[in-house]
Amino acid sequence: MDMNLSYYHGRSSEDLYYSRYEALRFSKLDRWFGNDVLDIGAGDSFHLDLLTHGNKRNGYAMDLNAQARSALQKKGYATFASLEEIDRQFDTVFFTHVIEHVSPGGIYDFFNRVASLIRPGGNCLIISPVSKWFWDTPDHYRIYDKPAIRTLFRDTGLIEELALYQGSQNVAARVLRLSGLRKVVFESDSLLNLFFYFSNFSKRDLVMVGRKPTG
Repeated sequence: MDMNLSYYHGRSSEDLYYSRYEALRFSKLDRWFGNDVLDIGAGDSFHLDLLTHGNKRNGYAMDLNAQARSALQKKGYATFASLEEIDRQFDTVFFTHVIEHVSPGGIYDFFNRVASLIRPGGNCLIISPVSKWFWDTPDHYRIYDKPAIRTLFRDTGLIEELALYQGSQNVAARVLRLSGLRKVVFESDSLLNLFFYFSNFSKRDLVMVGRKPTG
C-alpha cells in the first residue's frame, strides 16, 4: 500500500505546547483504549508513552522509519516495519495524523488490514487533520472528514462509536505568544483546560472511533 510516512521528527515531549495539549487530549480519550494497543506511525513514541505510563497497557508500534523503530525498540516497545508483518490482534489500533498520508488508491487495503488487526469488541481510533492548513504539507494526499471515514468504517465492518472535532496546540498561537500569555496558559492546568475547550471550535482535527463487533 502507498503511504508517505517515512520521516522522523524526534522527541515531541520536548515541545511544551504539543506535549501538554496532547497529554490532555489523550486523557480525555483514555476510555477508548484497551490493554494491548498498536500505534500506527508511532514516531517518537510520545502517544504510546502516555498510554502505557505505569504499565497500565501494553504498547506496540508500527513505523516505516528505521530510525524511529530503533528508538522505539530501545524503549522496550515491540515494533513492526509494516502492517503486513503483524501476526496478532490488539484491543485498540490507533493512528494520529496518518490517514492523510495514505493514498486514495490504497485506503481500502489499509483499512481492511487495520480492521483485521482489531480483536472483536476492540476499537480503531483515528485523529485526522481536517482544517485548511492541511494543504500546507506537500505529502498529504487528501482530507478524510466524517463522511469518508464513516464510509470506511461501514465498508470494513466497524461500528461508529465516537465522532468529534478538536483543536490543536497551535490555535491562536501567534496572539497568545505576542501577548506573552502562551506559556502561562500551557503551564496552568485550569487555563489549559479552558484553552482546550475553546480550541475545539477551530475544528482542526477530527477524532473518530470505530468498534469491531463481537458477533
